[in-house]
Amino acid sequence: MPEPREPWERDWAELPADSISCVLHKLSLPELLLGGAVEVCRSWRRAAREEPELWRRIDVRELPDVPPFTWRATLENVMRSALRLCAGQCHTFLAKNLDDGLFMLIAQR
Repeated sequence: MPEPREPWERDWAELPADSISCVLHKLSLPELLLGGAVEVCRSWRRAAREEPELWRRIDVRELPDVPPFTWRATLENVMRSALRLCAGQCHTFLAKNLDDGLFMLIAQR
């Protein structure tokens, strides 16, 4: 009887930075900030944080509900994080239902 094979394993932390960047560029803003992409490992988290190009286009029009936060709290938290990570390189910001406080947040960045 043949021996059982080990499942194929891959150390995702060993991927080259440019490969990780290609994967991260395929994800939406909520997937980057709220999803598990940055929870894969340290190298993926570092790539997401240290790549301002990922954050040049910020689209917060369709955010998922993230309990226990209200939609407004989630929106503000995501906006703050994305604006911080873009390192001043944001060229497109798409949103709806922003109040004066959120407009000021964008203007201050």
